[in-house]
Amino acid sequence: MPRAAAAKPSLQASCHQIAALLASAMQFVARERGEATVRKWISRDIEMVPEDRMIAMAADAMLLSADLLLSQPAASGTTAFDRLARSRANAPEAEAMAIAALCKARFRLLHLEEDAPTRELLVRDVVSDEVLRIVEAELPPLAAGTVLFGRVAMLDDGRGCLAGAITPLDQAAFAVARGHPAAGAPSAAAGVRWTEAVYSHVVRHGTLDVPGLNRPAGDLDAEEEPFETRSGVLFSLAMAWAALAEGMPDAALLQRTRQLSDLPTILDALAAAAKARRAREEGMAAAFERLLLVQMETVLRRERSGSGTLTLNTVRRALDDAIAAGRIPPAACALFATLQQRLAGGNGARRTDDPALERLLQRIQGLRAKTVAQGCTEQEALAAAEKVAELLDRYGLSLGELDFRAQPCDGIGVQTNRRRFAPIDSCIPGIAAFFDCRVWVERAKSTALRYVFFGLRGDVTAAQYLYEMVERAFETETEAFHASDLYVQMAGERRSATNSFQIGLGRGISAKLQAMRAARDASRRSASGRDLVPVKAAMVDEEMAKLGLDLRTRELGRGKRVLTDAFTAGEAAGQRFEFTPAITQAA
Repeated sequence: MPRAAAAKPSLQASCHQIAALLASAMQFVARERGEATVRKWISRDIEMVPEDRMIAMAADAMLLSADLLLSQPAASGTTAFDRLARSRANAPEAEAMAIAALCKARFRLLHLEEDAPTRELLVRDVVSDEVLRIVEAELPPLAAGTVLFGRVAMLDDGRGCLAGAITPLDQAAFAVARGHPAAGAPSAAAGVRWTEAVYSHVVRHGTLDVPGLNRPAGDLDAEEEPFETRSGVLFSLAMAWAALAEGMPDAALLQRTRQLSDLPTILDALAAAAKARRAREEGMAAAFERLLLVQMETVLRRERSGSGTLTLNTVRRALDDAIAAGRIPPAACALFATLQQRLAGGNGARRTDDPALERLLQRIQGLRAKTVAQGCTEQEALAAAEKVAELLDRYGLSLGELDFRAQPCDGIGVQTNRRRFAPIDSCIPGIAAFFDCRVWVERAKSTALRYVFFGLRGDVTAAQYLYEMVERAFETETEAFHASDLYVQMAGERRSATNSFQIGLGRGISAKLQAMRAARDASRRSASGRDLVPVKAAMVDEEMAKLGLDLRTRELGRGKRVLTDAFTAGEAAGQRFEFTPAITQAA
């Protein structure tokens, strides 16, 4: 009796040591293998799955893929347990014995012969019909006859302990496990094939839900779900991040995340991350936090580009209000602050400005002060555009390849005082294209139209300048049209005449900008032998993707009825161009 009493602490210590070694062995599992396994198990039509089922799928996929990979041999034929054993070749005797037990552990299909929990659990291996005694099995109450699937490590005295995930099986999952050709196979590779078939079925089709075993123990408030979201889209996104483990996301996942960077979704993600931590769903909590970091970075980039009205300060105020109202757990506040600090110290920071670029921007602003404020004709506007383009090209060609690619992108918002589109808007695409920018319009209900030019810092400053020049040219040329004989002759149709003239003016300016751009591109290539246009386009497109905007194209001016004479007069005014030395000399 004394010897038997003395053996119990040793068994307890061995089981606890095996549990600790399982965590240590995870460092020898390649994360990309886990990602591939989870992607294979989770069906592509995941967005059609009910949210409660998605929660179970995510939890099962994360837990079971990690458990499987511990025993899955690598290309060398060794498992994570084998590599752990090599790394601890000089381990103490007790630890070495525990590692040896793990290396020999096998997956088993177990039938409970008595109710659980008990001090020593009596189980029967369904495949081999062998009766085993399992010690230190921390199981919730289970009835005799329940079927479990899991890894069993046998100890020296013939008893075993459960090492890893323990999965209860329903009748369908039991049939898969019992009928598989490799069921109970002694070889490691066959055992892994068997286990993967069982785990794949459990993830895709579900199994018994046992709180405290394969589901949370129910210590959350009865009405609080770990991953409560407004829709399954956010949860589907979180599952994709969870499947990565610590791997890098691809461009498609990043784009999906950035496109969901709106206030309601960010607040939902903050709430879900806090609840996941509370529910001890560490894999899903980490997934929500990673996608939140991308969302918050996207908000910061949009804020700096002048796009939209959402800022991180706006998110923080909305979060405080939601916490005060009891809609979001208070822990979300600390999480938001932590992520914001990571952004401030990471890739959210701006790059140092180039002194030469700053001087260039000052020269453009000097041109603006001498021309825009005084009003200008269409010819003067285009002449100024040509001079600014010359300054930008000179700066770009002065940079080496690496310095050129290191230039920061920026955005400038141009606020109009109009809620409807007007003829001047037809010039916007041409202005953006001439200075190698992207442009979009933001149109919210009951607010004025707002254009955002996005590109390299010098280019967007030039685009803003040219827009203001064109705006002044529209005023100047329209005033001249109103003083013309043609306008006087159009009594009763003067409103239509003005609109027709401006449509023609916009058409003429756009055509001229297109011709000037073609000449500029040819000049840039012939002057240096370096074609910076596609390089710049790729840089801007890459940065645009990081904004995660869902942009839609729109045709302007189609189907408009115009007065032919007024339209022709406006188009002729837009196409006239005489180089004005005074404008270029101002630079």
